[in-house]
Amino acid sequence: MLNKLILIKIRLNFLFMKKTHLLILIFLIFARLIFMYYSSNLDSMIFTKDSFQYIYLSEDIRNSFFTAKIDNYWINTFRLPGYPIFLSFVANFTTIKYIIFTNFIFDIISCFLIYKIIYKIKKDNYLSFLGSLLFLINPNVLISSTQIMTENISMMLILIALYFIDSEKNKKIIFSGFCFALFSLIKPFGVYILLFIIVCKKFIFGIKFKQIALFALFPLIFIGLIYFNNFQNYNTSFYSTSSYFHIQWLNDASKSLCDDLNFNNIRVSEPGYRFEEWKIENNFNNETIPKTLIESLRQDSRQNLFSDIDCKIISITRSSAWNMFGIRQSNWNNSFIQTPFLELTKIYSFLYLLVINFVLFVSYKFEKSKLENIYILFVLFYLLIVSVLPFGNARTRVLIEPYLIIIFVTNLKNIYKSRNYFFKKT
Repeated sequence: MLNKLILIKIRLNFLFMKKTHLLILIFLIFARLIFMYYSSNLDSMIFTKDSFQYIYLSEDIRNSFFTAKIDNYWINTFRLPGYPIFLSFVANFTTIKYIIFTNFIFDIISCFLIYKIIYKIKKDNYLSFLGSLLFLINPNVLISSTQIMTENISMMLILIALYFIDSEKNKKIIFSGFCFALFSLIKPFGVYILLFIIVCKKFIFGIKFKQIALFALFPLIFIGLIYFNNFQNYNTSFYSTSSYFHIQWLNDASKSLCDDLNFNNIRVSEPGYRFEEWKIENNFNNETIPKTLIESLRQDSRQNLFSDIDCKIISITRSSAWNMFGIRQSNWNNSFIQTPFLELTKIYSFLYLLVINFVLFVSYKFEKSKLENIYILFVLFYLLIVSVLPFGNARTRVLIEPYLIIIFVTNLKNIYKSRNYFFKKT
């Protein structure tokens, strides 16, 4: 009888705890909605330079991507069509500034997936709740959700793909492959992450080739269509000119750093400086045949790829540090939050990322599941890709924030058990 009463009490406590957790998450979701509502009244929060490029392209999808449009051809070849097509579709139902509320939907789905992933790894409802809580109070994701940018939708799509990375069920494989295909229409480094996922599926989970091919089907079709469409328009095949543009920037920034180790130099901090200078040097303008510019840009990016290697390492190291530990100061400055709360928000942002990132750097000490190892490898692989961009940008961290949270939460107990070791190190 006593055992039954104890069991009933445990169950009631568990149900109460779950109800409390749910109420906390609902409160944070509602607070997020209010934050986005106030943000929607400020153009300085909603729009960035990139936002205006996406909006411009979305206003005429046919001319932007499916014809050889001469004016602004750099934007047409630099940006992929996925997000402009999305903006064009959503704009049929609402005004452009309210499109940020789609980010709210993407974030809620991502929050749910984080809960599911942590439960999948640890079978612990409290840790799953903690992961969802940390996501909802993540300042980097929050400020991104107020902008017309690709980060939040990309974060959700890649999270779906990696949630099902170990699945051997055909329906889940096809669904995750389709979501990743959509991601590859938005982010130009999708082709590299596709290779990463394929390698992980094969060599870590031992998934059969047939199922890997099933996952890769939609991404390869979508990526192939981009190559084909670009060839039709410009008589030269490419995925996106962004890779050529960024390598050109890296080459010039590295040379500049070798001459003067100053990261505030305009050649290092301004991505378009060398590109515009290069266009003037070669007399490229809107009358230039696009194929000529694209192939010349490709050639220029390759010329000095292996020059100034030591300075390239310095640039990538600095970018990695900024990508991991930078906060969005300028974005917060453009928000409706006023001093002293503005300064407190910045301090909170920095403390948050310090705590979350700490576990990533000590996780090597602990035993981990295959999924945890995959997420750590993905974070490192992603950082390597985006840190090729000189100077660094904290916004790029949005895509890996869910995995940093997952790694943090799933290793909390290990950190607690090893607290004496870390305190001694400190």
